[in-house]
Amino acid sequence: MDLLARREHGVDELRLKLKRRFGREEDFETIATEQLQRLVDEDLLSDTRFAAAMVRQLVNKGIGPRRLDQELRSKGIKNSWQDCAALADLEVDWFRQAQQVYSKKFPGPINEPNADERRREWGKRARFMQYRGFEPDHFMGLINDPSGNFD
Repeated sequence: MDLLARREHGVDELRLKLKRRFGREEDFETIATEQLQRLVDEDLLSDTRFAAAMVRQLVNKGIGPRRLDQELRSKGIKNSWQDCAALADLEVDWFRQAQQVYSKKFPGPINEPNADERRREWGKRARFMQYRGFEPDHFMGLINDPSGNFD
């Protein structure tokens, strides 16, 4: 209960945390399964609420759709980010989100005099946006026109 009081957890995530603490105990699996099921039945533990909270938090941090799916899978959530965003009542404009993330990290256009340096800087910016989980369609126009006039 102490772990649940701090924030939402998914069933798999909570099982893993309990296993780290009590995994060597006799009959751990049986007791953990029973108790986790009891928490789910009492609606104190919910993968749905956990996924919605996680998507909301990651979107606010500037994470893109590809990375959202990756983060959800790593926490044992089988739903896609679209399903979780609907549960969280979120509608995300990924182009606007990408523009905000990009302009925060790279406030100006590429001003390198040398062609090799320009290509290197272009690649650096593209890799950063890919790492954040954005699709190329979301950021390619930004690298070429950081004002965001891609309408």
